[in-house]
Amino acid sequence: MKGISSVGNIVQPKQQHLETYICKGCGKEVNRTEMVIPIGPRKGETIVADLGCKCESIRLAKQALEQRNRSKLDRIQKEFNGNSLMNKSLQRANFSNYKPTTPDLHAAKSKLMEYANNFDRNESGNILLVGNYGTGKSHLSVAVTKELLKKNFTCLFLSVPKLLTQIKDTYNASNNLSESEILSLIEQVDLFVLDDLGTEYTNQKNGNDNWTHTKLFEVLDNRSGKPTIFTTNLSGDQLETKLNERNLSRVLDGTEIIKMNGPDYRRKDF
Repeated sequence: MKGISSVGNIVQPKQQHLETYICKGCGKEVNRTEMVIPIGPRKGETIVADLGCKCESIRLAKQALEQRNRSKLDRIQKEFNGNSLMNKSLQRANFSNYKPTTPDLHAAKSKLMEYANNFDRNESGNILLVGNYGTGKSHLSVAVTKELLKKNFTCLFLSVPKLLTQIKDTYNASNNLSESEILSLIEQVDLFVLDDLGTEYTNQKNGNDNWTHTKLFEVLDNRSGKPTIFTTNLSGDQLETKLNERNLSRVLDGTEIIKMNGPDYRRKDF
């Protein structure tokens, strides 16, 4: 092992070359070297350093990029949260205050609680909640997002009409968000809830070639392979007519259908 040398006022540690290899992580040539710390509280301690390895630099750069993307997502989400995108009754929704009135609704609640408990951003599939008005499809969807937010997952809940309105608003020069930022947020959140499929306006005179279908396809295509919850009051045939065959195919890809038929909770006192 080489002795301690001094270059200027800098004390150089004793060094002994151990081996040279190609790092499997970064692909760089690395010189593994044994050194003796020459000064400080750890003076005399022998350490092994991998000189030339870039793994730590790559890790820090990746971490910085992730933090930058997260900050961007947070800014966009604050813009959404600053607008009234969810009615007040849904803002109070959770699993505890959902009271199912039929066996189907009990089963739906249990399945969605299980989905939230076992959620994996890379492994969880999609869910399509189908049923008549007032059975709690939106309520349970919001409950899932609240449970996941507690676990630090990112979530976004939007009804289809409000989503399309938000995109149209970006065409106004004074809007703080761009269309690409909205689509980027939808693509990157861990869970996206697209509520009220089929309630959007479509110009049937144009058949499948219209702005609404095109935007829906962009959203659905961006979420391909990523956990998404859909809700609808429409039957399969009605939904195909409303969305078109291509969009419905995207909705059903890797999706579990949960039926939520029952009495309209909103009309219980009527």
